[in-house]
Amino acid sequence: MTRSPRTVYAAAATRLTMIGLIGLIAIPMPARAESSRPHPTTARPASARPASESYRLHCSGCHRADGRGVPGVAPDLREIGPLLRTAAGRAYLGRVPGVAQAPVDDDELARLLNWVLTEIAGTPPEPAYSAEELGVLRAEPLRDPVAARKLLPDPKL
Repeated sequence: MTRSPRTVYAAAATRLTMIGLIGLIAIPMPARAESSRPHPTTARPASARPASESYRLHCSGCHRADGRGVPGVAPDLREIGPLLRTAAGRAYLGRVPGVAQAPVDDDELARLLNWVLTEIAGTPPEPAYSAEELGVLRAEPLRDPVAARKLLPDPKL
């Protein structure tokens, strides 16, 4: 008994469909993240990742590898050093959305921001940002960083 090509094709398509459906049922679906910040018990220890690597992972996509940014999208990090001249400017840096909402813990964020200011902006913060300081600042991220920057004592900073 010979089967027509149409019958062979239909049987094969039915088998592939069934295999595909069984495969979909067997694939575990990832859980939805509840927060952009890592869970304290599952987060990688801050000491495990150098700040330069954190920058490549979390910042360079928008600010580029050298920190020069993308006009109209991400500011040039080489020019943020003057913001450290005032307490308001220092607080501003800790509250901008990219910093405040970074998917890293406060320790890693402090190391990362201090590294960016020192290595890219050429202005080491004095004193260096601490995890505690950034924890307080990032609790209230800026909703409109452009408007907030205009309110700084010297908005040209």
